[in-house]
Amino acid sequence: MNLHRIVIIVATTLLLVLFGCINKVEHKESELPLVETAATEMSADSVEPITIDETGVSYEILLHGGAPHSTSSILVGDVLGDGTMQLLVSEPLASKVVWLRNMEQHMTFTDGLNEPVRAQAVDIDGDLDNDILVADIGTLLPSNDKSGSVVVLRNDGNFNFETVTVLDGVGRVACAEGSDLDADGDIDISVCVFGNDEGKIIWLEQKEKFVFEEHLLDSRPGAIHAFPFDADSDGDVDIAASLSQDSEEIIIFRNDGYGNFEKEVIFKASDTYYGMSGIQLSDLDRDGDIDILMTNGDIHDFDLPENIDPYEYYGVSWFENNGQGQFDKHHEIIRHWGAYSVRPADLDHDSDLDLILVGLQMERYWPEFPRQDMIWLENDGKENFTSHNVDLDVPLLVTVEVVDIDNDGIPEVFTGTHDYMGGSAGERLVMFNIDVSNAGE
Repeated sequence: MNLHRIVIIVATTLLLVLFGCINKVEHKESELPLVETAATEMSADSVEPITIDETGVSYEILLHGGAPHSTSSILVGDVLGDGTMQLLVSEPLASKVVWLRNMEQHMTFTDGLNEPVRAQAVDIDGDLDNDILVADIGTLLPSNDKSGSVVVLRNDGNFNFETVTVLDGVGRVACAEGSDLDADGDIDISVCVFGNDEGKIIWLEQKEKFVFEEHLLDSRPGAIHAFPFDADSDGDVDIAASLSQDSEEIIIFRNDGYGNFEKEVIFKASDTYYGMSGIQLSDLDRDGDIDILMTNGDIHDFDLPENIDPYEYYGVSWFENNGQGQFDKHHEIIRHWGAYSVRPADLDHDSDLDLILVGLQMERYWPEFPRQDMIWLENDGKENFTSHNVDLDVPLLVTVEVVDIDNDGIPEVFTGTHDYMGGSAGERLVMFNIDVSNAGE
């Protein structure tokens, strides 16, 4: 068992203010049957070696701060409810979530939070304003304590927020995502209880406002992400999940439309030290269905071979959806040391999706290898990628977000340092534009 993994995996994953009230969650402990699939263990398509070009960048610091910097998640969301995009930044070691209403104004939430690692804007209670759904890990350090929780920052419509705890007394929570999983018109929640020796993937059925019933999907520890999406375009909400620890799997939980799920493993690594660090959903090939991007870059496995080349073993790949919800094509994109988080965006304005990839590269592990904390991957329109290094002096990255925050037609990139050891490296939140002048070269 990897005792240090969750210290890094707060990507993925993945809170707040005034008074805390705890609602009862009913527990059901029947696990799903496993659906047989021909794609439980796959090797990726091969990829030609990639030449790294330097891309210079200047950045603006949006959130300063002293040590420690522990930015675990940056997500866009419309808390204002006006159609604009704002940022939600989770900082577990500072016990806070920051909502950036714009680049000059922000609101910080701390009450009722321990170590929040992920925050999503979603209307949990159906009152037509967006709340903030928070996954609180409780403690970053490996522990079997039941310190995890799921918290809603309930918006009264005037941006006054009440802290409502909808799940607590569980292992460390890495991810909580809202969606209507049983098609009854209200928002349910998929939850990753990463835990340590024990953990699980569950979904919380909303029976009435802020009263939830728990349903078990998988009873193993190490869940990083559990993202709702429609895998097979049948109109109901399935779940894509990534599982680390000794499992190292990508799982699809297929929904029958009424909140009854079957479990299908679409990928299982052959090594226990594979270093699964998360997934991202996107229609990467723009064919009208949702594909799955996967990163593996966690370097904290105790059984990691000493002679491993981090630029050969870790990286990012994607699972192509065939239009019917099958993911039997696994495409390699690039091998990259410490790959942790990836986001798609059309960076060079040629109508295809490029990628931004960040990594947690700790020099004490491989001091002989050069650091490349961030790269952007240029898509030729056929999902063949050329890698460009981004010369960014912000180290130890586990999260990245890309959005045209100022509506000028140019996507901004946001990231921040996750220095969980308590040093003073990096910044909490920085913003910059990618220089694409060398695109196509």
